[in-house]
Amino acid sequence: MKYTKILIVLLAAVLFAACLCAPAAAWHSNTDAKVSPTGVLMPGDSVTADVTITYLRGTTVYRLPLSTSLSNQQWTGKLTRDDGTLITEFPAGKRFIDGYSITKLPYEAILTVHLEGTVPEGTVGQELTIMKVEEITSGSIVVSTYEKKAVIGSSSATATPTATSTASVTPTATQTTTTTATPTATATPKPTPSTATVIISSNPSGSDIFIDNNYKGFTPTTQTDVNPGMHTILLKKEGYLDDAQTMRFDAGVTYDMSFTLAPEAKASEVVIDLIKEHPTASLVVVLIFVVGVLILILLVRRR
Repeated sequence: MKYTKILIVLLAAVLFAACLCAPAAAWHSNTDAKVSPTGVLMPGDSVTADVTITYLRGTTVYRLPLSTSLSNQQWTGKLTRDDGTLITEFPAGKRFIDGYSITKLPYEAILTVHLEGTVPEGTVGQELTIMKVEEITSGSIVVSTYEKKAVIGSSSATATPTATSTASVTPTATQTTTTTATPTATATPKPTPSTATVIISSNPSGSDIFIDNNYKGFTPTTQTDVNPGMHTILLKKEGYLDDAQTMRFDAGVTYDMSFTLAPEAKASEVVIDLIKEHPTASLVVVLIFVVGVLILILLVRRR
């Protein structure tokens, strides 16, 4: 009975330590995203969206992938202190913010994300994601998500009839005129594009490309047969974390997509980071290990 109580106490301590080690969100959205224009969005509208996110002092920095259903998307962002002092800016066109590249800050910081894009054609009545920001750990665990959606409105256009004037012709001449018809050249219409073109590059290069889980070669490359609609572009390379982007592609449009793959963390580095980030939990685990060893020693001696 005495040993049973000791094991129950140890189990409770292990569960407590596991709770302390669970991943916690390092970011949180301050306000709802500001979308322009306000009101009903229509296909073809140019849209901008801005959201402000606070980095919590002393917490783990995870990766922040950015996604949207808008076409022709362009992302920019900057990280500043709460007094407005610039810490770093993120290049235009980058669709994620790699938290591992940001030093663990001893103070709170403000992340401002700006998006420009176009409402795709043929989306009337659909609910589209205007802006989505996820917080993902190195183990691909989604810690938190911020998403702004909008239903694309409908409109109708009425054709205006063209007035046709009628003139009465009075025959006045008896002269006969012979006219020779001159053939008119007819322009051949250009074929309407049915697919999108996607230029894919990565750092490092030579990464394997998968579009909707179908292998498409390695970077850098140009894919000219991407069907219109939502597709997921996934890049893989040994020794690096996978990177994926999901977006809508329109026929006849060329997209330039750039990926940066983060190196995989070694087991020793993960353990060291966990100890640094959760010193209290690490101490509890060590104490539990020591107590367990002592109990085993006592049990062996009593036998």
